[in-house]
Amino acid sequence: MPRRLVVLPLALLAIAAGLDLLHLLTGSATLAAASWHLIAAGLLLGIAVAATEWLDRIFAESADRSPGRDLGIAVVLAFFAVSWALRLGQTGWEPTWAAVLAGWAGAAGWLATSMAGRRAQLSSA
Repeated sequence: MPRRLVVLPLALLAIAAGLDLLHLLTGSATLAAASWHLIAAGLLLGIAVAATEWLDRIFAESADRSPGRDLGIAVVLAFFAVSWALRLGQTGWEPTWAAVLAGWAGAAGWLATSMAGRRAQLSSA
């Protein structure tokens, strides 16, 4: 079950990275604010999911768990936390280039974590 939980926060974070790109192309302050709020929601949900997966690892001892996946999720959350924090002093939560790059690095990390998890599933089947 926890494997499915991780999709929502990571999807929110990936959408936020896309909104950042649209903000840079259009200059819309609404997109910047929406992205900031999506990152905040994704981080909060991501922390809740990470805690759930941690408890699952301790108490359920699921055989299909890989420690690399947990580390990958933590790295993705860290990148988006940096992106979120870099916006705090900005007017209208507009992203700096560093915030956008951190968001896209997080999105790339999500893809890498997702691909590694699928590869592990295929090799165990």
